[in-house]
Amino acid sequence: MRILKKIIGICGTVGLLFGGTTTVAATSTNTPQVVKHEKKVEGNIQEEIIKVDSSEVKKRKILTYFNNNKPKKYKENEVIVKFKKNYSIKSLGSLSTTLGLTTAKELNKEGTHVIKFSKNKKMADVLKEFNASSNVEYVEPNYVYQPTAVTDPLYNELWGLKNTGQEILGQVGKKGIDISAEAAWTNTKGSSSLVIGVIDTGIEINHPELKDKIWVNTEEIPNDGIDNDKNGYIDDVNGWNFYDKNNRLFIRGEEDFHGTHVAGTIAAKANKIGVTGIAPNVKIMPLKFIGPYGGYESDAIAAIEYAKVKGVKILNNSWGGGENSQALKDAIKNSGTLFIAAAGNYAENSDTSPMYPAAYDLPNILSVASINNTGNLSYFSNYGAKSVDVAAPGEGILSTTPSVEGDYSTAYEYLDGTSMATPHVTGVAALVKSAHSSYTPVQIKNAILRTTTKLSSLTGKVVTGGLVNAGKAVNFEVDSDIPGITWKGGSISTSLDASKDKNDVYSIKLLKGEKVKATLTGDSGTDFDLYLYNDTTKTVNSSNGIVAHSEITNSSKESFTFTAPKTGTYYLNAHAFSGAGKYTLSVTEGIGAGTYENTSKYFGYEGTWNKISDGSASASSFTSTNQTGSTVKIVFNGTGISYKAIKNDKQGIVKVTLDGKSANYSLHAATPKYKEEIFSKTGLTAGKHVLSIEWTGQADPVARKTSTEVNVDSISVLK
Repeated sequence: MRILKKIIGICGTVGLLFGGTTTVAATSTNTPQVVKHEKKVEGNIQEEIIKVDSSEVKKRKILTYFNNNKPKKYKENEVIVKFKKNYSIKSLGSLSTTLGLTTAKELNKEGTHVIKFSKNKKMADVLKEFNASSNVEYVEPNYVYQPTAVTDPLYNELWGLKNTGQEILGQVGKKGIDISAEAAWTNTKGSSSLVIGVIDTGIEINHPELKDKIWVNTEEIPNDGIDNDKNGYIDDVNGWNFYDKNNRLFIRGEEDFHGTHVAGTIAAKANKIGVTGIAPNVKIMPLKFIGPYGGYESDAIAAIEYAKVKGVKILNNSWGGGENSQALKDAIKNSGTLFIAAAGNYAENSDTSPMYPAAYDLPNILSVASINNTGNLSYFSNYGAKSVDVAAPGEGILSTTPSVEGDYSTAYEYLDGTSMATPHVTGVAALVKSAHSSYTPVQIKNAILRTTTKLSSLTGKVVTGGLVNAGKAVNFEVDSDIPGITWKGGSISTSLDASKDKNDVYSIKLLKGEKVKATLTGDSGTDFDLYLYNDTTKTVNSSNGIVAHSEITNSSKESFTFTAPKTGTYYLNAHAFSGAGKYTLSVTEGIGAGTYENTSKYFGYEGTWNKISDGSASASSFTSTNQTGSTVKIVFNGTGISYKAIKNDKQGIVKVTLDGKSANYSLHAATPKYKEEIFSKTGLTAGKHVLSIEWTGQADPVARKTSTEVNVDSISVLK
């Protein structure tokens, strides 16, 4: 018997937080075994006394990632700048010379760049100069972000996937406080074609649990020194190291400990040794942007862009702590991914003390808090009834870690943190996407949010009040509640069952004044109803928000007509009151053939318009505007359209747009002219079209500057 003493800790500028780990040894069957230990604290040093048999374990260092002083640092002499359209660093003129500016890197095609500036310039002065430029949309420091793990483990059993109430170092767990992984696995263990991006530290890609789980860039030829796929990265065969600017995805030592642990929770191989990931069949794309001292925002943005270009739809982000960055927010918003992010380990309310990127209010971000094995919010976890979406297991989480001198038998550790909770949710998202390949990132998020296991301890702590539930999430049909699936137009035929599939929901975008007619016909012997909910409704499991409906007793022949009072996303709900069978739902959008006066409810006026009475106009009136932002849109269903207006000496240039194609027309005339056809188009494909009439503020070349009014008299639609 020998005694190992490990001194563990990280010192921040505000306080000192210590983290430890339970050492794991391997038996002859390679099953991780936990060594009992005791702790004592003396001053600023925590000593962990571990009594083990020397044949069972090798001494190793422990890395603590959680810095309790919530660092908010940035890279010296660098800023992130987004230029307005058609502008670049060259457009800054003398400012470029004054500040000694050079373009370090283009981050994306939307005009965002990393810009270096002279070392003798202060950050505040540089930001002020950029903000004064009319060519710049925004500028901000290149912030530093940190991993969000707390290495202060107190638990010695893997419970997150299945909690049987096992004892954790004297604390009895609560049976069922887990993610119900086994229930999900009856459906899927993940698709081998699905790639999950892990934006983190590096990953030991040769770990036995991970080596067959790493994404391979088939467009790249290994070690030929050529950028074969022409994406700007040479030999990026398995991902990229944005921190060191090379393809080295793992550096032996402690800096890539965190990413290796996260990757194992998501996708460790089910190989009867060690641990298994939540989605063991999926692939991991390593995207390293964090090194031993954190990672820069610009590198995080580059990693997001890399994943986007490669078609990744789910990203794990167990990091945070930087400032509120518009550039990072834009990158996430435009990534086309479900961006799953750790809520943070500061035990703070994120509603009032947000930690980014998890706190960005974006539809494709899913923020994760941590709970322990009894179902209580972890002592370190951030929370937020409005800003943190779900909770997941985050204490005493066993997963893969780098080897000790090539010995993988002890390459497993228990860690705590929202960093550990986040990959649990990412694993569930991977299972949902695998089971429903057509689901969008937002639909995957909705499936997770709608199926959580409600816990009283989480009420008021997270948006859903619940723990993520893989079993329910993979079986959730996104069309069963809001937001449903996007209405593609025309009609759809499918089925309902009052006993097990009562609702189908379709989201449909309507413009102000748009007319919509919905018709449902179902099999005989069924009683299906039809509803339309407004754009603020959260669920169809209530009458709240219904703006139109048809519910004929003992019938599945339903129909209603509705005119949208404002632009927004509305929700069609086909509902099975009784019976089971097929149905067809048809929707006609827009007004049909006929002439419509300017006062019609089908005209979606925006801005300031005035009704002008004039007996010579059609129906003795017309509508007029001379204000910026004034438009009117008409949705019609036909093969042709005609727009008539008044011409006089007060009128200017009107912009007319039909289905996205625009042209300007003059309404100016020295003497009044009535019922003048300004625009017409025939031969359109039968179906939905949108006509827009817009004030431009421009005068006819022969008119005075103030002659800029535009008006609408009538609209005619051809069948």
